Amino acid sequence: MNDIKVNLGEDQPLYQYIKKAIQDIEVLNILPMYKVDESVVAPFIHVLNWKWNPHPTSSEIQYRRRETGLKMISKYIGNTRLGILEFDIYCGARDKNKMLETKLIHNVIYVPIADEQGRYLIDNVKYSEYQLVDKLLYPSGKDTYTLKSLLPVVIKYEDAMAESIDGYLVSSKIGMVKIFKTMEPILSCFMHVAAPLAYLNVHPILKFCDRVSEDKEWYEYFQPLEGVNIYIKAYRKGLEEFEYVKSILVMAVDIIIRHKPENFEQLTDPKWWIYELSYYENIVEHRGACHQMHVARMLDTISAQVIPIPVCDKRIMISLLRYVLQTDFTGVDIYSFENKRLRRNEVVSTIVTADVSDKLKRMYKYGALLRMKDMESILKFHPQIILNNMDGKLDGIIHVTDFANDLDYPQSLKYTKNGQQAA
Repeated sequence: MNDIKVNLGEDQPLYQYIKKAIQDIEVLNILPMYKVDESVVAPFIHVLNWKWNPHPTSSEIQYRRRETGLKMISKYIGNTRLGILEFDIYCGARDKNKMLETKLIHNVIYVPIADEQGRYLIDNVKYSEYQLVDKLLYPSGKDTYTLKSLLPVVIKYEDAMAESIDGYLVSSKIGMVKIFKTMEPILSCFMHVAAPLAYLNVHPILKFCDRVSEDKEWYEYFQPLEGVNIYIKAYRKGLEEFEYVKSILVMAVDIIIRHKPENFEQLTDPKWWIYELSYYENIVEHRGACHQMHVARMLDTISAQVIPIPVCDKRIMISLLRYVLQTDFTGVDIYSFENKRLRRNEVVSTIVTADVSDKLKRMYKYGALLRMKDMESILKFHPQIILNNMDGKLDGIIHVTDFANDLDYPQSLKYTKNGQQAA
């Protein structure tokens, strides 16, 4: 083991991970960017006024609850080493008169503090949990890559072919991405961008156009929908030299066939795609931006910081997806110790990350029509959200096993023959 050189990374204090997890709730601010009706009051969220107290007094560490009527009792959290993280959420949404209403919601969260050995003291019991996790990729099947993120980003490739109006054949692969539970064309994640082909770095080799020009000597024209003046103009030499360009071409043909824009204007209108790609019934068109919010939420701040790729490729989710399309991962040994990292405090922070995701999901269904009366209760965090979810044999973050003696422990050991083999 002394010969194995592994960069395990640096573990930050738990409260810093929690701050980043909570700050991600501001992804809701994507909604005003994709309003169908400019007169609609779109909701917004800003997290501010952070205050970290690592040495609270005993009187500050208490949880009050109402029993009956006006009677109050205080339940103290004893024999627990923790600090207090306070913050405010400034939010705005529609009131009953469809006017903007704003509120400042104060939150307090109790945060366990690890000692020098990485142990948390909770109810007079010391807990410790480490995880050796993948830095970038999870094990996957054939023609499939799974990137590590808040939700595993599953990319699967399928063989496809496109034929130009003059019979020029192009064969390549269509990338499909798993967005929550469904596999969707990866190109759908880029169609809300004003110039998706330019963002994907294939313009001017590939262009969307509404007519065939007198330049067939150098270009091929692909018409996905018969009778509709929508064409993909492709520089022939670029198709011959770059597999990536061929892949984007067959993806573009596929997504146009799937969603059937009626004309060139619809094809190039980001608002049309936002409406078309909505996860929810399009009775309320203001929900259309939910597709973009779901995609954006797949990459959280904590995951973005630790993924070992260039910073410019992990600022937002679609930049990560672009990196995936442009990268060949066949040479990455996911079982190598060099592609692993150790985490501890980050594991505990996933409790808050999961709660933030649940809160966002509950707000997504309203779209731009989210009301303050619905928003206010959602944005209140339980003070003991971490303490109540840390330990547990089945669903807790810290795993505990009650063995009678040390000889029982090997019964739960599992192993795999994959990966590096020791002599």
